[in-house]
Amino acid sequence: MFMKPGVITLLVAVALSCCTATFAGSVDIGYVDDAGLDRWLAGGPAKVPSREVACKPAKFREDSSCGNLVISNHSSQTITFTITPADEEFWARLPGAFEFGEDRIPLPCSAMNYRGQLQPGQRCFEQVRFWPRTGDVSHGTIHVIVESGSGSTTTDFKFRGTSDYPPELQKAEEVRQRHEAELKKLPHVTSVELDNDDKDGIKIDVTVDDTDGITTKQDIEAVRRQVPPKIEGYYTEVTQYVHHAYAL
Repeated sequence: MFMKPGVITLLVAVALSCCTATFAGSVDIGYVDDAGLDRWLAGGPAKVPSREVACKPAKFREDSSCGNLVISNHSSQTITFTITPADEEFWARLPGAFEFGEDRIPLPCSAMNYRGQLQPGQRCFEQVRFWPRTGDVSHGTIHVIVESGSGSTTTDFKFRGTSDYPPELQKAEEVRQRHEAELKKLPHVTSVELDNDDKDGIKIDVTVDDTDGITTKQDIEAVRRQVPPKIEGYYTEVTQYVHHAYAL
């Protein structure tokens, strides 16, 4: 079973106004799409969306861009920033390595250069990504928190993700959707997904969650006994669901 990259926690001060989020009148938090990132890097404006941001459609087992969160510290204080996805299908980059560049040129917020802090005059950006577990429309929220000596505040950025499946996968997705609710009634089942990773073709993957911290072979076998070997012509499989979480 293919697992997506994990979510991360980073650190940022933020409040909501009509155009950009501001903290203590001198820290700006906002959003720019991919086309607008170069303009922001050159000193252009950012905005706080008033509604959900639509991510680019994601292909099966691939991720897509949802645009960029941007942070500018115009204050005289060091700020600590955090970018925390609330939903597993939406995330920012994993903490990265030290990046070289000209002084005061913004880098990704996940770069080791920042270590979760922005000094006065520094700026950073972070691209938000969407990875669909299923072909359903997904809705996610990313919480942005910033702290400084003046206090802290939080704002939410909302995103919507859709999938772009080829016809053969879309047909299988329709079958998955028809049987998802029934399969999820089984004890220990946490999700019903598609698997197209091997030579046997498209499968309906029933995943077993470790809700008690331990998923035993007995749990998986118990579910396997209750799941038919085929559903509307598609083979089924029962696998363990694995959570991913990373922190900076």
